Amino acid sequence: MSAPAPGPAPVIAVEALRKWFPVRRGLIATLAGAVERHVRAVDGVGFSLVPGEVLGLAGESGCGKSTTGMTVLRLLSPSAGEIRFAGEDTAGLSGARLKAFRRRAQIVFQNPYEALNPRFTVADAVGEPVAIHFDDSPAGRRERIVRALERAGLSPVATYLERFPHQLSGGQLQRVAIARAIAVEPSFLVADEPVSMLDISIRAGILNLLRRFAEEQAMAILYVSHDLSTMRHICRRVAVMYLGRIVEIGPARAVLDSPRHPYAQALMAAVPAMGPRRRARIALPGAVPNPIDPPRGCHFHPRCRHAGTLCREVAPQPVAVGEGHQAACHLIENPRFN
Repeated sequence: MSAPAPGPAPVIAVEALRKWFPVRRGLIATLAGAVERHVRAVDGVGFSLVPGEVLGLAGESGCGKSTTGMTVLRLLSPSAGEIRFAGEDTAGLSGARLKAFRRRAQIVFQNPYEALNPRFTVADAVGEPVAIHFDDSPAGRRERIVRALERAGLSPVATYLERFPHQLSGGQLQRVAIARAIAVEPSFLVADEPVSMLDISIRAGILNLLRRFAEEQAMAILYVSHDLSTMRHICRRVAVMYLGRIVEIGPARAVLDSPRHPYAQALMAAVPAMGPRRRARIALPGAVPNPIDPPRGCHFHPRCRHAGTLCREVAPQPVAVGEGHQAACHLIENPRFN
């Protein structure tokens, strides 16, 4: 599923992306010729981002959000599908062209305590990718390091340059990780749960920082999170994933306030809210099915209160429900299920 974004050409465009992990078989199963099985972590995902856009990728843990981000960056090899960066298929990149892609497409990981080498100072950590991607003099490299730290909100910079990770707070560590990513001047950033391990009092600062990069640097950001309240703060569009598939995608306000897919409705209803946005909880029976053997048809049908025969047999295709807003649900075109 993908929602076309009007205006400038996409920085990143993903179509029918799959990432299946093979399940290890025992010796007996191998000798017996058992059919190879796969964990279908990402199962036909599509989206695009234009310069300056923040797209939120939402869903419960295990739905394939982080795997999607890692695969788009080619940190994991896709099983199928197409990833185009600045109009070029990344599958054919190698050598200098792949290195250029690595510079322009960066990631900030969830855990700032594990993202940095404990033996590196802040200057070393931020300077490492700079040394790889730029043939600068020592003074020029230092200038890039200082500029990245300033943009990440670590000032006065001189007080941080020679510190080690254990001498920094979680929020400061995440800002160093962000500085490391932006030091090489990327045009696309995957922010994978960047505030989930931080104290709530400092999350807003990190989110404001990312939003400023999008607005002022025209950076396209894929914001991966299970925290829908933060998406309202930072995202232009939101995509909701369930069991490896995007079930709804559209403008952030439309998806967060008026979701159309039953799973998205249940997810939004679970977000604590006060006043007119407060919704009655929607109980979902059972548990998320095994991604090794997902349900036939709509992956969500075993837990959906609206499911009918068609849902159990045929996977729904995305249907337009508003401007730039799509949902993959038979209920939309067949309201008799309701």
